Amino acid sequence: MLRLLFTALFLASPLHAAAIAYTEAGNHVGQEVTVTGKVSSVRTIASGMTFVNFGNRAFTAVGKAGVVDGETLSAFDGKDVEVTGTVELYNGSPQIVLKAPGSIRLSGAPPAPAEPGNPEMPAPEKTTPAAFEIESLEVAMERDDIRLAGKSPSGFVPEKAKVVIALTADFKPAEPQRVLVLVPDFVSEADLEKLARQHAEIAAPKGWVTVAANCPTPDEFGTDGLYAAAIQAAIRHLAGQHAGADEWPLYIAGNSLGAGRATLASGALIKEGFDVRGVFVSSLKREDITKSVRVFRPSRSALKKLKVFVSQGENDHFVSKEQSLKQAEAIREAGVEEVRHEIHSGRGGLDAASLGLALDWFAEPEK
Repeated sequence: MLRLLFTALFLASPLHAAAIAYTEAGNHVGQEVTVTGKVSSVRTIASGMTFVNFGNRAFTAVGKAGVVDGETLSAFDGKDVEVTGTVELYNGSPQIVLKAPGSIRLSGAPPAPAEPGNPEMPAPEKTTPAAFEIESLEVAMERDDIRLAGKSPSGFVPEKAKVVIALTADFKPAEPQRVLVLVPDFVSEADLEKLARQHAEIAAPKGWVTVAANCPTPDEFGTDGLYAAAIQAAIRHLAGQHAGADEWPLYIAGNSLGAGRATLASGALIKEGFDVRGVFVSSLKREDITKSVRVFRPSRSALKKLKVFVSQGENDHFVSKEQSLKQAEAIREAGVEEVRHEIHSGRGGLDAASLGLALDWFAEPEK
């Protein structure tokens, strides 16, 4: 009976795709296949996007709002299913983005009948315009940026910052925008645009601008103000294109070593006069808001209003839950009143659901 129900609900899915186990999906990136396996969990985030996970998130089927609703997908939890589509990588993990309700069905269930019309001429697939437009460039560091960055122990003085800006497809520069600013870790520095795209895919549908900024240094570690200086240069460039952008609220984000850099940059940017309202960090091994307060002396009132979201993976091998909780408590002790600590089922790195929750929380009206 359940199979008949799903058959009635779903549209036809692509035929003739090779069938593979979900554990093999990573070996078929770029190919259209049918992935089979038992669903381990189903989660819908505030934006309406739903993640159908297999194993310990070894493979995920992604249902976007308006394509397949979360209530429908939740019925697959714990069941053996087939997912048909093109395998792609997101954050290093294989996934298939569902193109139609019929892209996922119970294992063994026949494809649902096609919609009325010529059976040999399938209806053209609906296309969705890109959620954002992205620009990568180098920005010259100006006097204030160099002052904020300072000189490294080796004598390095930054001259340029690498910047990536992702604007929403319906970007309206005359209206105030929320800006998600990314601080890379060592792994991400080689591909700043990839980092920006990963975050913009989550932030842009919510109407956020995404900016990633970095100032490569020959030193093992940058100066206390280096990452804030790169962000300042990026926002100055954005303001040169769109008047008033330097007054838009900023939300700083980073993962792993980038998480520490994000907390350090927050105080520096507040001191420089930016409207920093939130920080999103994952795999937070060491917070540096405490150090930022000591070094940059930001406004205590601005620090008090800051929202900090700490995302921690249940299976993070770099940072334990105990370490993460300890850092969250240290942030509170530094003077931040609103600190939220959330544990998700994955490992370290960006968790899309956690970032979505954080952005929605940041966007809530002040109490």
